[in-house]
Amino acid sequence: MPVDQLRAKLSGSGPALFFPDPEVPAIFNFDQGLAAPETFPTEDLVRLARKALDEHGAKVLDYFDPATGYEELVFGFKGLRKEIADRIERTQGKQLGTLGVILTSGSVQGIALAANGYVNPGDVVVAEAASFPYALRFMQMAGGDLRTVPVDDHGMDIDKLEALLKKVKAEGKKVKVVYTIPTFQTPTCTEMSVPRRKQLLKLASEHDFLIIEDNVYGDLRFAGEELPTLLSLDTDERVIQCGSFSKIVAPALRLGWIAGPAAAIEPIAAVRQDLGVGQWHARVMTSYISEGLLDEHIAEVNKVYKSKAETAARAVRDHCGNYVTFRMPQGSFYLWLEIDERVDWQRAAELSAREGIFFRPGERFMGESDGRQFLRLAYSHVSEDIIERGIKKLGEILSACARVPA
Repeated sequence: MPVDQLRAKLSGSGPALFFPDPEVPAIFNFDQGLAAPETFPTEDLVRLARKALDEHGAKVLDYFDPATGYEELVFGFKGLRKEIADRIERTQGKQLGTLGVILTSGSVQGIALAANGYVNPGDVVVAEAASFPYALRFMQMAGGDLRTVPVDDHGMDIDKLEALLKKVKAEGKKVKVVYTIPTFQTPTCTEMSVPRRKQLLKLASEHDFLIIEDNVYGDLRFAGEELPTLLSLDTDERVIQCGSFSKIVAPALRLGWIAGPAAAIEPIAAVRQDLGVGQWHARVMTSYISEGLLDEHIAEVNKVYKSKAETAARAVRDHCGNYVTFRMPQGSFYLWLEIDERVDWQRAAELSAREGIFFRPGERFMGESDGRQFLRLAYSHVSEDIIERGIKKLGEILSACARVPA
């Protein structure tokens, strides 16, 4: 028997490589949402990495700090957990303590651990109809019965969620978890309105479900007013929230967290078995926050993303305006473009790939397609010159693939 026939059922539930390498070199790469390389605080990270070794020696290279003990094999370096908990208290008004924070390999591992800690086979899990594909896959890998709710200009449609809750109850089931990205939703970049946030929390209490708030883009605001997080509004200990330094500092840190009331975090700790995150990176980021560098850095990078977003939006209006619609984001890394039905989108996507223009097709985010055509265009990690030239080329392709000229 060939060895691949010995694989577990779970390994056959999705592709091994979610984002395959392109056949043509990417000239205009608008695909992945990555922090801008020019914003990476290289000098500070080098200095703080050296400082950690000089001040703490071998402890930096061990599994855990002997002063804390085995707790760090599950929760991660206590010093960084305290800094994150203090920052959450300062910015969101929630006192969580160090046992209310688990350090993870990026926010994506936090979502995976939450799925394992809360979802049993057959449990109903709800997410936005267009959402972060990895999160949806984790819920399904845990055996969750995944249902979706539409997103409009004000985020998840909570009235539709309420109708779904009633439908699920009529089936003799109940919703266990709602996963949502309320601030700069992926991929649409919409923001859930405050009334909807409060309505969602009310439904969580009434229907007894957990909310996983993906706040990975929450700090990346360059326009509009700050909105209260679900965690900050939660009075019933129903919300756990994930975040990541990968988006706000540098991707290769692979360092994130999931935070919430200690009782809600405990089931996640119970399924953690990878011996935690690296002490070295954790100590570096502890110093980065304690020296006041993180908030200064976020303020500066948001200026960069604001400029790139404005350049991207202007280029889309100038070169693609006859064939796409979009809303101007107030933060994050993306434009979510709806392609006019007059465009032969399959042909346009193929021609774009041949020209070295790469972006994330909308169907990658969709549980079910409603027939509309979308693409997510990431402007964050490319230069403004690339943004302008790539979108101009995209506009030419859309025009060439229009069934009815504009």
